[in-house]
Amino acid sequence: MGPQARPALLLLILLRTVATQERAPQPSLSGTLVIGIISGIAVCVIIFTGILFRILRRRQALRAASGDYVLAECE
Repeated sequence: MGPQARPALLLLILLRTVATQERAPQPSLSGTLVIGIISGIAVCVIIFTGILFRILRRRQALRAASGDYVLAECE
């Protein structure tokens, strides 16, 4: 084996080991993380629903008050 064959052989061995190595499996999301994300979304939905409910209730109260004004002026 000549001096030029040695680097080529080392390169061939290196390429073979890289090609045969398997990729490490990617860890999946843990159950705790998934539960945390779902809980966070649920809390946001509950808060949004509460705010929307209060806004709609306030608008309904304003409509009822303005209706009383109209009835008082008509009498």
